[in-house]
Amino acid sequence: MAKKPVKEAGTALIFATAFFVLTTIAFGVLWYTEMSNSTAKDAAVEAAKKDKTAAEGVLADAKLDGSVYRLYWGIADEDDVKQVSSWGEKEKKRAGETIKKINQLVVEKVGKGDASKVPQEVGYWKVDDKGVPELPPPPDTPLNAVAALATARDVAKADLEKSAAVFEAAASSSKAREQEYITITKKFEELVKALPANFDSRLQGEFKKIEDRMKAFATEQAEFRAQNSTLTDKLSQQNFDKQRLERQIQNQQEQIENLLARLQTNRNEDTFLNDQPHGKILRRLPDDIVEINIGSDALVRPGLTFTVLPQDFPEKGRQSRMQVVREPDERGVYRSVERFVEKANIEVIEVLGPNLSRARITKEYDRIRDGAGPGDLIYNAAWRKGAADHIALIGVFDANGDGSDDIESVIRDLNKMGIPVDAFYDLRTRKWVGQITQQTRFVVEGWYPVQGAFDPNRDEKTKMIGDITAAVEAARKLGITPVKFQDFFPRIGYRMKIDTTPDKINQAIAPYLNRVSTEETLPTPKGGN
Repeated sequence: MAKKPVKEAGTALIFATAFFVLTTIAFGVLWYTEMSNSTAKDAAVEAAKKDKTAAEGVLADAKLDGSVYRLYWGIADEDDVKQVSSWGEKEKKRAGETIKKINQLVVEKVGKGDASKVPQEVGYWKVDDKGVPELPPPPDTPLNAVAALATARDVAKADLEKSAAVFEAAASSSKAREQEYITITKKFEELVKALPANFDSRLQGEFKKIEDRMKAFATEQAEFRAQNSTLTDKLSQQNFDKQRLERQIQNQQEQIENLLARLQTNRNEDTFLNDQPHGKILRRLPDDIVEINIGSDALVRPGLTFTVLPQDFPEKGRQSRMQVVREPDERGVYRSVERFVEKANIEVIEVLGPNLSRARITKEYDRIRDGAGPGDLIYNAAWRKGAADHIALIGVFDANGDGSDDIESVIRDLNKMGIPVDAFYDLRTRKWVGQITQQTRFVVEGWYPVQGAFDPNRDEKTKMIGDITAAVEAARKLGITPVKFQDFFPRIGYRMKIDTTPDKINQAIAPYLNRVSTEETLPTPKGGN
């Protein structure tokens, strides 16, 4: 009796153990099932993300292809145009592949597989060897070409309608002649019935007339067809010539506007603003001889002259050499004059090598304080290395201030220096001697006549000034720059007296007037002795 509770306790333990095991198994199965479901869900989510990424890529490619198609055919909106500038290498490659496919389809559909048969008006969007399209897209699109072809078709249709009207008028005339022929035939049949047999000869004559008229009618028909074809061809050719001439007129108008703009710009600019030094002085030798660093390679030759300026002239500019100097007039009275002052003028006397020449100082303004020396720059406004600007001369050129026109000697000196003088204005005939060409760059103006209040030659001088001014203006319209000799000659190192008295100028001009005295007739003072 004492062991019965032990048996019941063992049974309960067994049941508890079995319940625990079964519960553990059940929870394990549930946990495994839940973990499997979670893993499957995670895999599904990852797969969905990949599908979304792929779908977004497909969508982006589709949007890019849509933009390319719209840009290619000329129906793009602002967003398409903006997206082009943000394309990366990937987008450019994708766009290049799409454009190649479109170009191939255009060749197959329009040119039947032959690119040479595609009309020139149908523009291609070019793709380079790396598959990158030309950016920005070309403005000429296939739709533009279709519009142009439609316009050409309408023009051709209108021309065809005009030709058809001409043809209808001719056909109407032909019908009238045919009706006339029928009427004549009927009359002929009536004559045949009415005439006796002895009128056979007249009958043959009528037959001959009818045959002639039929031949003439056939000839006129052939001529009309030929004329109609010729007129149609002429009309087409005239339309083509009209379009070509309109394009030429437009191009010439643009050229005229550009030339006028350039001419106006040239008028407002300093002519010598962009002067550049041709070389520099290497060293100074005794007897006012210097060596410069240009020679035979630059086609330098003896007689060529240069102006010498300091090393810092390009930085400081023309204003740095403007000085107020005291100069006497013809009566010995000194006056203050502001003038551009060079350091010196030099003339080449010997070419020593490809990059070496020897020159003589012909004029030096201040040998002690501002003399020419090593490092100084040399200039010539009308000469380029290996060539020189062509010029023309107009006015009076009194080189030494002695009251005579030295234009002939000036021309000889300039030619000797290698500066071609294309023409000069003859004050006797009031015409150009020589010819101003497209190579002529400067018209150098000399002295003009000086008028006085009591000048007996006032009218003649006024006419001469008008003639000179008109000649200068005509040269200006040809794009040739007028310059004063006071600015030009110092820049090429040519020695010429810059200041000349009015009396000397009038004395030099006198031979070109009507032999009237150049002295002014002064009035007699009232009440004087």
